[in-house]
Amino acid sequence: MEENFENVSDCLHSPKTLHALRETEDDFKDRIKGMIAGNIIGDMLGLTQMSGPGMLLPVRPVQLKGKYQKEITGGGLYGLPAGSWTDDTSMLTALAESLLEKGCVSSENERRHYMKWFTEGEYTPAGEAFDIGRTTREALTTGIPPADRESNGNGALMRSSVITAWYINSTDKNLIDASGLSCSVTHAHPIAKFTNVIYNLLLKKLITGFEPEQAVMMLRDEFEGLMDDLKDIFLEPEVYQTTPYCVTTLETAVWLNMESASFEEALLKAVNIGGDADTIGAVTGALAGAIYGSGAIPGRWMRHAENVMGRYEGLKAFL
Repeated sequence: MEENFENVSDCLHSPKTLHALRETEDDFKDRIKGMIAGNIIGDMLGLTQMSGPGMLLPVRPVQLKGKYQKEITGGGLYGLPAGSWTDDTSMLTALAESLLEKGCVSSENERRHYMKWFTEGEYTPAGEAFDIGRTTREALTTGIPPADRESNGNGALMRSSVITAWYINSTDKNLIDASGLSCSVTHAHPIAKFTNVIYNLLLKKLITGFEPEQAVMMLRDEFEGLMDDLKDIFLEPEVYQTTPYCVTTLETAVWLNMESASFEEALLKAVNIGGDADTIGAVTGALAGAIYGSGAIPGRWMRHAENVMGRYEGLKAFL
């Protein structure tokens, strides 16, 4: 499978796939919209508590008790107004714009859009890039994505849900190739790439109707033995970790959804345990949106997501 990361065999040329939504059923469309909106909403909610200690204990199952954040309020480290977003949504948008232009994952074009964000402040709420992860910064500054074990952050996970949306009608092989190639633009270590692949495949299974537990167990059987580092994704944690490590980010997002009964419950738990709250929120939100669909997202949150999605052509088609 590793060699497939170097080339995406089926580029899914436009206009045949412009846009994948045209060929999907209404339920698929709703779940895809929910996935993209959930990615954005989780980022917006998490912005407030990113790098903080959290307001809820990260012990499974998380208890929504006492005082905790319930709304998109802005603030946080950067003092931004409600409805603002971080690098998670900026890179999601940049990737979506690249996909729209090329009709498939193109590492060169994807990097070009990330540079527009990084150097020109494109796709940001205030015209300036901020909260840039170390690995992403190094990849964009040098042109060489780090491939060492210390560079397995979650900077690819936070943006990658749109790949599943684009490749929803393609084969799993094409989705695997696209996910690995896109991840490699900034994160080149196999752990980061395979974690990204598992995430995109999981989103696809959820969108196409598999129950969360069934989808997770199917992917466990396929990927758990590939490398020891991936096993944590499939193990129920006692205490959630909210560091930027890609494996524990996905593990936390998966199991928060498994212990929750609604989109809102999963998101509020994710952002209120603090740490890397914007990305934990983004990944948890994308998974929750794929499970429950956009119709299950509270309208007070959905308005903020639709405001962002309506600004950019790469996201607008998912509205």
